[in-house]
Amino acid sequence: MLERGKISSLQMAIIMYPTILATGFIVLPSITAQGAHNDFWLTGLIPILSGIIAILVSTRLHEFYPQQTVIQASEQILGKIAGKIIGMGYLLFFLINSGFIVREYADFVKGNFLFKTPLLLIISVFILLAAIAVRGGLEMLTRSSVLFTIIFCFPLFFLLLLIPELDLRNIFPFLHHGITPVIKSAATPIAWTSEFFLITFFLPCLTDPAKAKKFVLISLLTVIMSLTYVNLITLFLLGTDIGNKSYPILVAFRYIRIGNFFENLESLLLAMWIVGNFVKIGVFYYATVLTCAQNFQLSDYRSTVFPIGILIIVFSLLSLPSLSVLVFYIKYVAPFYIVIYMILIPVLLLFIAKLRKSFNRESAR
Repeated sequence: MLERGKISSLQMAIIMYPTILATGFIVLPSITAQGAHNDFWLTGLIPILSGIIAILVSTRLHEFYPQQTVIQASEQILGKIAGKIIGMGYLLFFLINSGFIVREYADFVKGNFLFKTPLLLIISVFILLAAIAVRGGLEMLTRSSVLFTIIFCFPLFFLLLLIPELDLRNIFPFLHHGITPVIKSAATPIAWTSEFFLITFFLPCLTDPAKAKKFVLISLLTVIMSLTYVNLITLFLLGTDIGNKSYPILVAFRYIRIGNFFENLESLLLAMWIVGNFVKIGVFYYATVLTCAQNFQLSDYRSTVFPIGILIIVFSLLSLPSLSVLVFYIKYVAPFYIVIYMILIPVLLLFIAKLRKSFNRESAR
């Protein structure tokens, strides 16, 4: 194994929470509201199905190949050549997706807080910090991510201060346009929860693998509840106008005030955005370098950390020339290619693995 560090199932489940929601809280309410209108809050419930599938497939593959990630297992299942092709596909997927995540983070920070700071500087500093954590190993990455997850969750409680401002009538008319727009708009959140398949890179390093499924399913349930909570708060506060807001949760935080001295709490959202995306990019970054090392059969993934970091910076600068391209990517591209790599390919691998196991059992007779 390239990774000698060990973590617990609980730690893995905790860091998956911001891995899914760090960008989800910011962009999903607006994206889903454009299609589902005031029923967009329902789009936070449907993705539980894709999350369950991703978790069950990853844990089942781990049972077949307990010391291997999906990159290594694909060679065992499909053969060396086909397995290498799958591995290269995952490497490219993680590189591109990491670039998009970093660019989302940088655009939000620059567009709303650090107006005059060069985009390259914001991205480079962020990647450098993530690279240090990833190069420190799985245990260092996990410990820092668990701490940041606690910080990530804290600002969500401040949304409860908006209760006097909320108008529950904004939820009506209920399903006025039918269920079809809700299902179509749920495609993007479905892609987000399918990223639970990333646990495949942590499962071989668990001290208590028997508890993995239980803890990660709890993490999924918490993700669904949190996303629905944010969706409802923003709906009750902003109404049907939410689809016209680029970052509805930012608008919500600007509404929060206590008396005349406690206001302008968007800085809390900035802190939440920074630490949440640190965890998210850390997990994707780790998956990228591990995929690279395993696919090219390197003895240590740490030698790839900084070169991969440079590639992520390049992808982040080239991938999103404008906010409109980001919205197009999230609505029409991500739901398909993320689901392909996080659900469809793993399901296919699991199906073939089961066939091979059945065939070997019959041959043994």
